[in-house]
Amino acid sequence: MEDARERVVGKFRIEDRSLLREILAEFIGTFMLVFIGTSANIQGAMPGGDPAVTTIAWGIGFMFAVYLAASVSGGHLNPAISLAQLILGNLSAGRMLAYWIVQLLGAFVGAGVTWFGHFDDIDYLSAGDRNVLGDHGTAGLFATYPKEHMSTWGSLLDQIIGTALLSGLVCLITDKRHKIPPGFVPPLAGAIMAMVAGTYGSNGGFAINPARDLGPRFWLLCAGYGGAAFSAYSFYFWIPIVGPIIGALIGAWIYKFFVGLHGGQDSIEVTSPVKSELAQKGYQDEGVLVGYSSQGGTMSSQYAPPVPQAPQPNYPTYQTPMRTFQTNNSGG
Repeated sequence: MEDARERVVGKFRIEDRSLLREILAEFIGTFMLVFIGTSANIQGAMPGGDPAVTTIAWGIGFMFAVYLAASVSGGHLNPAISLAQLILGNLSAGRMLAYWIVQLLGAFVGAGVTWFGHFDDIDYLSAGDRNVLGDHGTAGLFATYPKEHMSTWGSLLDQIIGTALLSGLVCLITDKRHKIPPGFVPPLAGAIMAMVAGTYGSNGGFAINPARDLGPRFWLLCAGYGGAAFSAYSFYFWIPIVGPIIGALIGAWIYKFFVGLHGGQDSIEVTSPVKSELAQKGYQDEGVLVGYSSQGGTMSSQYAPPVPQAPQPNYPTYQTPMRTFQTNNSGG
């Protein structure tokens, strides 16, 4: 019985195809983030709902989403973060494109599960209609829309600054030189998300993530909101795409320029020709740490092998009742 169970499980276990493992992790992590976050939006909009609880729920959701994916793919869950990792040399272009696709798909599915799980709540809030705007508009429970006083450029700047803050602090907590235990990274990431939500959430819903906004927006299109899901507020939909991409790059480079390039060994590259040669040979034995390499978004240590010690001369040994000593037959 146990052998049969193991054979069935073995057919689904992915071991060598690392890219498939990574995109599955990015999919389920992004799904978890959007599912928890949009569900929290609906609960916060119900009578008696508390916006502070919504903010906390987004942070906790992000924490568990990162826990799901971090050990496999790095836990990007955000096309803007994946692009920043590409620019910094930590991710290949092919992997980035694969991540983008599954991040968008995970967000779409997450919004769909929220829709069915909270259908009665949505129907109550919308008075049975599928309106984007107005007193009974419910599209903002899934996608992000600006407050009426926000201008186009103000909204774009809002997304750039919010995502730069997220990206820079993610670089901080994942920098190996700070020696933050890997298990502490997801809670810190969740705290960062909650902080950004608390400081930039009211202007435009703190998308700070193209997939988190675009995936649910496509779901709204399928759920009966029509093209208004994209055209509302003068086609606002492009701002949560472009703004986070610009902001993620700015945040990563600000951290790199002010912190990452200084203060000792860089955390994302091998820093000398000798170390580079050793790293390329793939040494992983215990020895001298020469840098870190990135494989599909995850960081691993690169070690040079220990330096072998020179053999000691084999001198004859004599014993006396009082001591043991060696003689050197080479003279002197």
